[in-house]
Amino acid sequence: MTNRLHPVGLIFLLLTLCGLVACDSGQDSAATENKTGEAAMARIEGSVYYRERMMLPPGAEVEVQLQDISRADAMATVLATVLITPEGGPPYDFAIDYDPARIDERMRYALRATISVADKLMFSSTDYIDPFSGNPVEVLVRRTAEAVKHHGPALEGQPWILQTLGGEPAGVGAGGKPLDIQFQPDDMRAAGFSGCNRYFGSYLREGVSGQGSSLQFGPMAGTMMACPEGGELEQAYLQMLASVTAFRLAQNTLFLLHDSEIVATYQPR
Repeated sequence: MTNRLHPVGLIFLLLTLCGLVACDSGQDSAATENKTGEAAMARIEGSVYYRERMMLPPGAEVEVQLQDISRADAMATVLATVLITPEGGPPYDFAIDYDPARIDERMRYALRATISVADKLMFSSTDYIDPFSGNPVEVLVRRTAEAVKHHGPALEGQPWILQTLGGEPAGVGAGGKPLDIQFQPDDMRAAGFSGCNRYFGSYLREGVSGQGSSLQFGPMAGTMMACPEGGELEQAYLQMLASVTAFRLAQNTLFLLHDSEIVATYQPR
């Protein structure tokens, strides 16, 4: 005797099978959407740079934002951002991932870059940068007026008093007088007191350094006084000057460097 399904049972079976197929289909669809969503992220790559011949102080951060600037009467809307801890000198490479589904061709977008130290703005981009002009994108940042105002003294223009030498507190020379240096940009000469004698010689700020702004001293000449004290300090000091490859200014401190090593620090008089 042949078994046949009752029409009602057959309908129930078909509905059950359809329900299972629908459930499986829904799961596959959701997984596809997730995978598609991840794969759909787009990326903007580029670099941030500035023209000043200086190194950033410790703790500096570079931030690049993708902004919607469509509304002139409102603040820009940040769509994506990336924060970079810079190493060495510029340029500083960046990559921003964003969701292209949020981009509306009717709107206007831009990249904005800033460099800050302890929440104080040092550099900011001022030109319009089209984020979709093609990779890589170069973003020029310029020093803010506030940063120039509070950066501290310049290398040239005033005497610098030696504070440390070779990582140790600096001693004083003959007569208890501290060692110092002054840079004279008119004739590119450096001069000062080296512990026993007055010294003088040329200096150069040309070239490239990965650790600071380039600085090199030429051979130093000096007076020929004989001092009962300060001679050994003078010798160590002049040897240090001969080794300098770069300098860095941070707040009110001048750092002289040999490659990445800080060999001396100064404070303005």
